[in-house]
Amino acid sequence: MTKLKQLRVLLLLLSTVTLGSYATESQIKRIDVHSDKIRYLGTSYVYKTNIDNKPQVSFTRHAKSVLALPKKDTNFNSDKAQTNASIAINFATSSNNVVLTFKALPKINRGSDIAVYQVTSQGEQLIKTVKFSPKKENFNVTFQSKNINQLSEYKVLLPSLANLALIALDLDYDSELTTLFTPRKAKYIVMGDSISHGVGQGSASYLTYPYQVAQALDLELFNLAVGGAQISIPTAQMLADFNNVKLMSLLIGYNDWNAPNADLATFKERYSKVIDTALNLHPKADLYCITPLFTRRDKAKHSKLPIQAYRDVIINLVKEKQQSGRNKLHIIHGDTISSVDNLRTDKLADPVHLGVEGAKLFADKLITLFNR
Repeated sequence: MTKLKQLRVLLLLLSTVTLGSYATESQIKRIDVHSDKIRYLGTSYVYKTNIDNKPQVSFTRHAKSVLALPKKDTNFNSDKAQTNASIAINFATSSNNVVLTFKALPKINRGSDIAVYQVTSQGEQLIKTVKFSPKKENFNVTFQSKNINQLSEYKVLLPSLANLALIALDLDYDSELTTLFTPRKAKYIVMGDSISHGVGQGSASYLTYPYQVAQALDLELFNLAVGGAQISIPTAQMLADFNNVKLMSLLIGYNDWNAPNADLATFKERYSKVIDTALNLHPKADLYCITPLFTRRDKAKHSKLPIQAYRDVIINLVKEKQQSGRNKLHIIHGDTISSVDNLRTDKLADPVHLGVEGAKLFADKLITLFNR
């Protein structure tokens, strides 16, 4: 190859997409991202639109009707809710090279890892992670198959604290998307605040405790947790949109304890409503209520009540409902399965969020408890 030709190829790669073996435009096939052969995991809300006559797919973890409610009703920030925690793009192809192009949508984009898995008969193999900058509006995720010239299924897992849209999918010129060969799994629904949303794990969904639990239990994760959230009745009511739910968990209370409007009676009333709503909508699913975890903070910001008062409300509520016949309801004492060892080591001033290793330790404890 002449130096001039090498330069042309390099410029093409930088200005368009990068395939693993110096692909040119004539070797690339653009796939319609609206294709029904692309499956979106971890979300019940997928929006296929055209922006400037170009197809785009965006997704939310919460229904738009819930996101449109005032914060006083949802008890969470809708901007933080419109992030892609544990949402994944799932497709199958025999293409040796794959390029996905994403656009960062407005609001929260902290940048992070996107994880690419290749699905095999032995399970899901992590083949690549891709970091992106929150300052970059469009970026590519490029990878090559580990099984050259063979049909493979992939799962591209999006970050916890970013809001992305899929705007392009490119394959080798002689390849297509094919019908997915793995069935959709039963669902694991997570409700909670920033601890479950993924703060402390670098915005990488694959490092969060809910994702690690779902992988170990072979379930599809729907992470409805929102950083800064308090107990949310609309989130529980939204569970009417979900089917085939096997497991639910609720870890909430830290922000209720620290809120300016902190009120133990209101917390109890709302928490009770969330339990009843979730179990009424999914009576065959197990619901685990996890009390607030270990925290370095010993005083609430606006109240004299200790965090233990909120733990006790949850413990007593669960006990009352179990005695009334709620045999799919369970309690986990969060402070007994967490400690200072779970907290972030990259930000020692953080009093409550799990670090990367801490999230793994916590996930391991939950996996054992959920498997009993």
